[in-house]
Amino acid sequence: MLDDLTVFEIEGSVAGGYAAKLLADHGARVTTIQSETPPLPPPSSGMRRYLSRDKAQADQTTADQLRAADVVIRSSAIDPLSAADPDVTSDNPQQVTLEISPFGTTGPYASRRSSDLVDQAISGHLFLNGDPDRVPVSGPDHQVAYAAGAHGAIGVLAALAARRTTGDGQRVTVTHHQTMAALHQFTLLRYTHNGDILSRMGNRYAGPGRPIGMYPCGPGHISLVVPRGDQLETLLAVTDLLWLLDEPGIDGVYDVMHHPTLLDEHLVPWLATRDPEETIELFQSLRIPAGRVASLDDVLDDPGLAERGFWRTAPHDDENNDHNTSVRIPGPAAQISVGPTPGPRPDGTSTDLTDGPLAGVRVLDLTRVWAGPYCTRILADLGADVIMVEAPWARGGATIDHTSVMATRYYPDNDPGEHHWNRIGFSNKYNVNKRNIAVDLTTQDGRQILEALVAEADMLVENYSPRVMPNFGLDDARLHELNPSLIVMSMPGFGRTGPSRDHVAYGPMIDSQAGLSALMGYEGETARKAGIAWPDPVAGMHAAVAALVALHGRDTDSEARGRVIEVAQLEATVGMIGHAIADAQLTGQPDRPTGNRHRVFAPSGVYRCTGEDRWVAITVVDDDGWRPLVDLLDLDANWRAWSSDHRHQHHDAIDAAVAAWTASRTQHEVTAALQAIGVPAGPVADAQQVMTDPHLAAQGFYVALQHPDAGTHEWPRLPIELSATPATYRRPGPLLNEHATEILTDLGYDQATVEALYATGVISDRPPD
Repeated sequence: MLDDLTVFEIEGSVAGGYAAKLLADHGARVTTIQSETPPLPPPSSGMRRYLSRDKAQADQTTADQLRAADVVIRSSAIDPLSAADPDVTSDNPQQVTLEISPFGTTGPYASRRSSDLVDQAISGHLFLNGDPDRVPVSGPDHQVAYAAGAHGAIGVLAALAARRTTGDGQRVTVTHHQTMAALHQFTLLRYTHNGDILSRMGNRYAGPGRPIGMYPCGPGHISLVVPRGDQLETLLAVTDLLWLLDEPGIDGVYDVMHHPTLLDEHLVPWLATRDPEETIELFQSLRIPAGRVASLDDVLDDPGLAERGFWRTAPHDDENNDHNTSVRIPGPAAQISVGPTPGPRPDGTSTDLTDGPLAGVRVLDLTRVWAGPYCTRILADLGADVIMVEAPWARGGATIDHTSVMATRYYPDNDPGEHHWNRIGFSNKYNVNKRNIAVDLTTQDGRQILEALVAEADMLVENYSPRVMPNFGLDDARLHELNPSLIVMSMPGFGRTGPSRDHVAYGPMIDSQAGLSALMGYEGETARKAGIAWPDPVAGMHAAVAALVALHGRDTDSEARGRVIEVAQLEATVGMIGHAIADAQLTGQPDRPTGNRHRVFAPSGVYRCTGEDRWVAITVVDDDGWRPLVDLLDLDANWRAWSSDHRHQHHDAIDAAVAAWTASRTQHEVTAALQAIGVPAGPVADAQQVMTDPHLAAQGFYVALQHPDAGTHEWPRLPIELSATPATYRRPGPLLNEHATEILTDLGYDQATVEALYATGVISDRPPD
């Protein structure tokens, strides 16, 4: 759908390569211009195979070729971008340029060097990973780069959408720092709403519900994610543990959730005697979210991925292997098909792009939790008119107990107020810029409202299980009958087809089943889960890419046919370790958890500083940084000559020396001293430090919005800067049913009918009792 686009990618970082890959996945003609200076870190053979499929390679390009390109991509992972690449600017006013770097070109950190570990640290993610009484532990390699690259692709596609209206290109800027700061689930809002600082919670416990994490089960492990009271009650019933509800101090199922040691004391022995696969099937049959903890071999052998035709092949060029051998790599995160019949030409984007490049595009948002709402918030920030269509009970019942308030910490000052459903920080964060109508779709009148909305929309996004929309009588065929040019986006956990299509899926469970957990953890120990539900934003960002690809395809289609998009959360997440999947096949040695150490750079680690739970991340990326470090720390002069291989061999001794030096210094003293000698370093930031970060403040990353029920709070902006048509922040998250009257009036409903819909409960601004 992007085969009308020419893209030049100036070889730089994984982030730039991944942005270009996402465009190539959908047909863009991408050429990678290879740099005379190899990028840092040098890509593994698996990474080269993964990122280069469907791209052409060139040693250089002419000025005329560069000028004619629709898109030019520049990126850097270690150094400031201005020092990493030659000047590749052109005088083509229609060209879109994308620049991705750790910190951007403005602000206090603009001259700093960085690394994957430092990116994770300074953005607040590293602080959440690992055990509370141990050093924070890194997530899998390259997740920061993939996330920044996906946002870069979103920015490019948004700029191209604007160009279809204005005829002009623009500059798009994405930083690793902003990207990761934007991808917190509830870490930052818990701090802004009540001063709570979330820290590491071990390998099982995260978020407001329990159990969440990996549990031993028979000869292996399973992943359990039980965030809802009804799910936990079912779990207690099937494991013969309902009697826990009668224990002293336990007033209900939510109290059991928040006494994890009480639950584990009895749940762990029960699981120990069961077969993992049988237990998963039993739990899933009862709608209890459970999944496997997969190795990379397990992922490659996953029957659902095979049945859905997920894998692609890529030849490899490793001189130590047979050149004719190929490896399997993940396919595109999104499957996009063309609608069956032509439709009327949509109005398209507005000629006035004051609100953003998607002004004039209407999106119906039927999503829940995090993945779907993050996708639609991206579209809303870019100017789309996003209408939330949610059930009156979607934010809970009319009353809420104190245990739930204190467990979630979503409410300002831990006070749910009179209308708690309008004060939920999580909802208000992901629904910025959206309008809202609360409709009971189980009623005929409710479905008629949705059908009327569909007839006038450009896109519908839902992340229900695959059976829900057909049960409403609104399968793809019916939706395109109502609106032939509609783009239909579905975001199921495991896809609409395959043996797991009806399985309940949550991010932490997908994390384990997609193989990410197998790549994360303390050195020599078992798999670990991330401190956030990482697959949720992964699915959300890739769904936003797909939405913009589909808009481009429809808008450039002479027949204006609609599109059907399927973004399976599992598949999007497997794509985030495509390099590791390829490397495992090439080497025969799947990656194992290595703590905070790096496969190339040494030393690389996280070291304690003065203060409670204060740490600093350090990565020596070259000899020019190592030698000054030896001098600064007054180490053995003979160490100065150590190559990277020598440093890997003596990593333990180096770690001990570095830790002794950092232990008497603050995070910021260590960071300043090491950055001054060219060594990437940064504090392992907690929520307060991320919210008060001077670099993010200088870049205007946070926006304050006043909410009528919840008050004024700061929210992360979209981590994509567009020079000509920037994202805008027009309204706070909506009250329940706030815009029902104006939405229905626009559809032609008269006042009497609207009042009747209120009276019968078809629409409501209050949850049921």
